[in-house]
Amino acid sequence: MDEKKYSAQQKHLRSKYVRFPLDLKPDMLEAFRQKCDEIGTTPTAEIKKFIAKFIQD
Repeated sequence: MDEKKYSAQQKHLRSKYVRFPLDLKPDMLEAFRQKCDEIGTTPTAEIKKFIAKFIQD
């Protein structure tokens, strides 16, 4: 049952969202993750906030 539910979720995500690969140096990624942890957020949330603000300005 869980596998079917997961499969349906993945199908929905792929039909409504696209992936945006990003290459970073390992030390930069680790510093970004640590900073996000310090302020109680996630790297994904911060990148999404940046993009939303960037396109509004």
